[in-house]
Amino acid sequence: MAEDPFQCRLNFLSLLDKLNASQQSITKVAAYAMRYRKLSEDLYSCLLEELEQASLNARLNIIYVLDAIFTASQKSKYSGYLDLTRPDLPRIVNAVVANGPGVVNIPNTQKILANWKRKGYFDSKELEEAEKALLELASSISTHTEKTLTSETFSKEDVLRRMEEDRERHKRMKEEIWIRPADESKDAEFEEFWEDIDALDLEKDYGYMMTQNKLRLPDFPWHTILEQDLEQQPRERSPGSAAIDTA
Repeated sequence: MAEDPFQCRLNFLSLLDKLNASQQSITKVAAYAMRYRKLSEDLYSCLLEELEQASLNARLNIIYVLDAIFTASQKSKYSGYLDLTRPDLPRIVNAVVANGPGVVNIPNTQKILANWKRKGYFDSKELEEAEKALLELASSISTHTEKTLTSETFSKEDVLRRMEEDRERHKRMKEEIWIRPADESKDAEFEEFWEDIDALDLEKDYGYMMTQNKLRLPDFPWHTILEQDLEQQPRERSPGSAAIDTA
């Protein structure tokens, strides 16, 4: 396997030049970056250089390449590309939405950052700092202004191509949502959802639980159990315990 830095850079730049929004194209570039990860600094610099001079659509494709690289890195337990990207997060985000017409890239960029936060690639504070300028820009651009910029920048063919590429990106992102790390514990997904659940409200939540229980077993004296539970407040109960106790 040749690992000449100059040749690898040329090959990588050639792949980036042919990059499009398809999953196959993005995966091919990410796979090359992982294959030659010993030269991660050189390849990462290529990504940054291309990102800052690419077209609007190409900028999005490149940030999706980064996302694919991070996914592959997590599977391989390799942190090189993540470490290189961490200090450049604001720079990368600004590059993707740079210039007036770049506002059309804001929604996709926000989805990417949300995905990185969900997967724990970076600390929340790091992502919030990177997203700060993005949110400020989004709030300063009205819907009318965004439509005007889009109509002035894109031809009809550009708009249709953009719509098709966005469908590809959204499809890939939806698929990514359901992919779990191979080495995580069997309870990891449950614990992730559990952390997002509000604390149990004995009066409101138990009332709703009893309503559902009555639909299943209408002849059971559910009201008696509810009254007993409310009398024992603030005894701690776990969600769903009413249904479990009478199963």
